[in-house]
Amino acid sequence: MKTPWEKFSLPGGDRPAYARGESMEFRRTLRETFGPLVDRVEKWPTGPQDWLMAEVPAEGSLTAFFRDLEKRLAAAGSLWVVFPKKPFLEELSFPYSWTDVQKAGLACGLVDNKIAAFSARLTSIRFVIPIALRKSRSAGGR
Repeated sequence: MKTPWEKFSLPGGDRPAYARGESMEFRRTLRETFGPLVDRVEKWPTGPQDWLMAEVPAEGSLTAFFRDLEKRLAAAGSLWVVFPKKPFLEELSFPYSWTDVQKAGLACGLVDNKIAAFSARLTSIRFVIPIALRKSRSAGGR
């Protein structure tokens, strides 16, 4: 079985990894899965980040959610978004489908390239900046 480091492609060395989410299930799973490897934050740190994980909120705009996170990514950074699996959408009062979440990320200029179970009821999708746009993004200071 892959370690969380491998499964979720955590950055190596001293590069930090940050996560943000509100539900008890997200917080518990984050702590159990990653322990000290990922810092749970209430507010995102400033500057471009190599690795972010965010629980998709059940309220608000998916577009605004992704636009905010996209601008926080380093050129080769990873953004993992966590949300309920299809059988648990209603139980967890989550209004968006997997396709809604994916399309919102794509519409913000990101590409999805990996899916991983986060817990028994939550799934995750990794989004990245397209390779073709990374060099210009690095040069642009974002």
